[in-house]
Amino acid sequence: MIHRHGWIVGVLFLAACRKDIPRPKQSPVARFFVDTIALDTTNRLPSRFTLRWYGEDPDGYVVGYELRKQGEPWSFTTSQESTFVVPFAPGELYKDLIFELRAVDNDGLRTDPPARLRVPLRNSPPVCRLDAQTLPPDTTLPAITLLLRADDPDGAQTIESLYVRIGPASPWIAVEPRHTILTLVPEDPTTSSATLVYSGTRLVPILRVPIALPLGDTVRFYVRAKDQGGLFSEPDSTRPIYLRRKTGDWLVIDSWSDGAAFSALAPDMGAAWGSFDYWNLRSAAQRVPLRVPTWLHIWRLYPRVYWIGDVTALPDLEASESLIESYLAGGGRLVLNFPLPSSVEASSPVFRFGPVDSIATSPQNGVLAPNSPVTSAVAGFPDLANGLPYFLSGVNPPFPKGTAQVLYTLPNLLQGNGQPWPSTGSRVAAAAFPAASPGRYTQVFFILPLHQLSGNRVALLQALQTAL
Repeated sequence: MIHRHGWIVGVLFLAACRKDIPRPKQSPVARFFVDTIALDTTNRLPSRFTLRWYGEDPDGYVVGYELRKQGEPWSFTTSQESTFVVPFAPGELYKDLIFELRAVDNDGLRTDPPARLRVPLRNSPPVCRLDAQTLPPDTTLPAITLLLRADDPDGAQTIESLYVRIGPASPWIAVEPRHTILTLVPEDPTTSSATLVYSGTRLVPILRVPIALPLGDTVRFYVRAKDQGGLFSEPDSTRPIYLRRKTGDWLVIDSWSDGAAFSALAPDMGAAWGSFDYWNLRSAAQRVPLRVPTWLHIWRLYPRVYWIGDVTALPDLEASESLIESYLAGGGRLVLNFPLPSSVEASSPVFRFGPVDSIATSPQNGVLAPNSPVTSAVAGFPDLANGLPYFLSGVNPPFPKGTAQVLYTLPNLLQGNGQPWPSTGSRVAAAAFPAASPGRYTQVFFILPLHQLSGNRVALLQALQTAL
């Protein structure tokens, strides 16, 4: 009996050691990186979240994973993480989702049962702020640009609407979330009227709302956002802003280094034009940050703009190329009263948008003696002269473009050493682009400071009004 039992054990041992006997395949294992998300009602995940997982196979390797929300079809992926954005119905604040995960191995086997994870979610309110770098100034002509910075912890794509409000009591104005740069302009800038809402750099309004901007008064502007779940952000607002009313058809922009230019010209402008509006760009309280769209919308309120500046303001003028081109393309008329220093680059934008295309490289910086004439080249424009009791220096006459009309010349211009200006050099003091109608112009460029000239300046300003 002992020998027989030994023989049976040996046979069983040999059979167990044979490699050709197949073993049953084992299913892979899949796990989420967290087994439980134990968050209470007030401390849940936002609706935008990321899940991570991994898997292993005891007798092979994992080729991918299948993931689903409970009750939905399985979705195959080779990734080990995914970001989800879960929509909330209006008014819905909380929801729980069950995610199921299974690994797929090289034999096609799947984790059974699948790993399960409950994900508690909340709908988080969006955030909406005004861009601090582009806030309107304390006092402004009637065009307000607001740049909105909106986001949502659940993802910016969950923002459904943006809102702006004029003052604390008026209705909120809703726009689509893509309209993040809004400019508000009165339909009639001289009186209480409907407000036109523009988006970005567009010159056609996206909305006309029957809510008036309080011209001649102070107001705050408010913004907020709403998400797809119906939650609103806390409102943000500007500081109080005084909105000026339009009073005339001329906008006078002052970039001279001090108040001397406007002080001298204001009585002449009043006599020539009646009422006009004045914009002091030296004042930080009036400085509007965005040329386009804000400056452009302000300019478009006026059929004529007169901009005076000295050499220090030339970079400001050069930076306004697209503004000037858009204003002129829309039918505006422009007078630019800026000197051209010898340092101006040949590539300056002034030579692209203006009626002049260059200055001479030699000689430069001419001088104009006291009472030296500034002679009109066009009927209807009065002769002028250097009204200073000393030489007017730094004069660099430009060469007009082929399509330009010369308005004023400097017949007695001198070089800095007192010698006559070369006969081959330009003596142009002002040039203009002609309009379609004879005797009319779209843009005038005057290189001499008008407030330092003598003669009938009122007649000149009247001639400009007629010709522009």
